[in-house]
Amino acid sequence: MNRILFLLAVGCSALVSFACTHESKTDTDAITRRSFEAWMAAHAPQAEPLGDTGLYYEVLAQSEEGSSGKVDVRGKWIDVSYRMSTLEGDIFYNRDEATARLIGNYDDYTHYVPERFYIASSWNKSSLPKGLYTAFTEIVPGQTWRVYVPADMAFSSSGFDMTSYGYGGQNALGADKAIIIDELRITDIIENPQQQGDDQIRTLATTPRPEGWGKYPNDTVRQGLYMDVLYRTMAQDTIPVGSQVEIYYKVSFLDGQLIDSNIDSVLTNRFGTVRSSDITSAITVTRMAEGSTATNGYQMPAKVFYAILPDVCYGDSLRIAVPAKYGYFTEYMPPNKSKSQWTASTTFNNYKGYDYGDYTIDDTDYYFGASTFYMPTASSSVVSIAEIKPYTPLIYELVVRKPEN
Repeated sequence: MNRILFLLAVGCSALVSFACTHESKTDTDAITRRSFEAWMAAHAPQAEPLGDTGLYYEVLAQSEEGSSGKVDVRGKWIDVSYRMSTLEGDIFYNRDEATARLIGNYDDYTHYVPERFYIASSWNKSSLPKGLYTAFTEIVPGQTWRVYVPADMAFSSSGFDMTSYGYGGQNALGADKAIIIDELRITDIIENPQQQGDDQIRTLATTPRPEGWGKYPNDTVRQGLYMDVLYRTMAQDTIPVGSQVEIYYKVSFLDGQLIDSNIDSVLTNRFGTVRSSDITSAITVTRMAEGSTATNGYQMPAKVFYAILPDVCYGDSLRIAVPAKYGYFTEYMPPNKSKSQWTASTTFNNYKGYDYGDYTIDDTDYYFGASTFYMPTASSSVVSIAEIKPYTPLIYELVVRKPEN
């Protein structure tokens, strides 16, 4: 009997402890929300509740060609321009170059453009905080908003820290902080980013010079992959199957922003320095037999390097307009790299030859946030690079050489 009473006492004590903990958490959330409401009343009385979402918003601007109403962006991709700050005004995330320079956080490696998101059909299928997901799905295209987000709908106890990279701000965001999403606007709504990228490549390659490359629509080495030979020797020494080539390269976004290069003068001219993590020797690529699996082995894990070798010669200098399926396709390249993330020993098997629709079957944006491999590095430190979003078309410029040995 004493043993039974003891177990009952322990059980009741545990229940009371759980109830107190739960009550404490509930009380904390309630106090935090009341504090947020009081701040709104005192500092932003002009802001309006965003329906019953728990957010408040202000319309800062309306473009003349803007939409007349809200658009359902779920199941689509959107490009979003915005920055985030605390209620006190400290910026902790920013996509604008002028703002980065103003707050002293500008970084040469950062590509200051609107951010692209896949918007899942509901928040619980999204990797976005609830406040950001709600703001992105509620904003009217053509309008610019300021959105006030309570802590429990922002980054909660995890906080947010990107102060080491160009998208960061003055300070990291601490735990359980309400935030402001400022200058929020949708710059584009995309049904199919792969098709959009293919169209951009085709426009660039087929537009007459000097604005474009002056190619013909069928003047392509692979479907949608346009190559422009800038220089070719008279010998035209073709590359046999199984033979290696050494490649010096630089890779850029379509707007000309340099992402990376293994040419020290290119890195110095653009970024002002060559870092210890930068590779400044030729990469070695083998011309693979058709249907074989390529391995990385200190090679760029981009399919374009293997796709073009049947059509180039030793000594060629060329540029290539590369649609996403020949680049990094669905993968997301975060704006930092370390030895653990970026390795040269991985097998080249992260390319998935599916159509765009197959990637949205499970209707979640978690897939598109998966990290992958981009460039080998000898450094164990984390360094900044340009962020590459899924389905991003690129421009490569290459010099192809015959190995001396």
